[in-house]
Amino acid sequence: MTVNYTTPLAKWARILEIIIPAYMFGKSWGVANEKTVDLFRAQFPSFLIDTVEYLKAMVETDSAPLQRCIATYAGAFLGILVVAVLAIAIHFILGDRKFIDSLRFTSLTLIPIAMLNGMLSHVVKTILENVDAASATSEALEKAVVDTSWNYFYLNFIFYVIALLIICRRTEVQRSRRWGVLAVGGCFVAVYIGCGLMIMPAEWAELQPKLMKALNH
Repeated sequence: MTVNYTTPLAKWARILEIIIPAYMFGKSWGVANEKTVDLFRAQFPSFLIDTVEYLKAMVETDSAPLQRCIATYAGAFLGILVVAVLAIAIHFILGDRKFIDSLRFTSLTLIPIAMLNGMLSHVVKTILENVDAASATSEALEKAVVDTSWNYFYLNFIFYVIALLIICRRTEVQRSRRWGVLAVGGCFVAVYIGCGLMIMPAEWAELQPKLMKALNH
């Protein structure tokens, strides 16, 4: 006889499984400051950064924490929208469950990409803020900003593929449908890069003088 144990918090847990990864995914777009906003526009889709910067500017206040809070939650809201759109594609591939379950599947598997966003926004931002202007050569900046970012990308993309495979198995996705899920995940990452994720050589050539100027000030 199988006994299923439930808790009154089970429904909240399911909701949080959707909200928390989506929040992690989007909030990183809203933590730029005057010194790093050009960096964020280069390593993320610029229209996302411009959107949260516009929302931040709508609130006329001298309180930096309040502006940061607004921008962070604006980014999180955009992140939830992106996850919802991706979930529609995943739901079409899975085809055997409710949309809310496909949304949970999508949000949970997206945690490695959410971690990538966090690393790009917080770790690289911290590296840049701690670089000594006197020793900030072009080569040192490129190694700290570009090379570090791409190393994070390769690692977290592998984790994303693993997450897709593991959760496909845990949720008993049919074997024939797993390739479709992987294809959607790969297309999502490709589109994200195409929209502006990561710093490309042409972007770095334009960004490097701006970073040097920001460091000197």
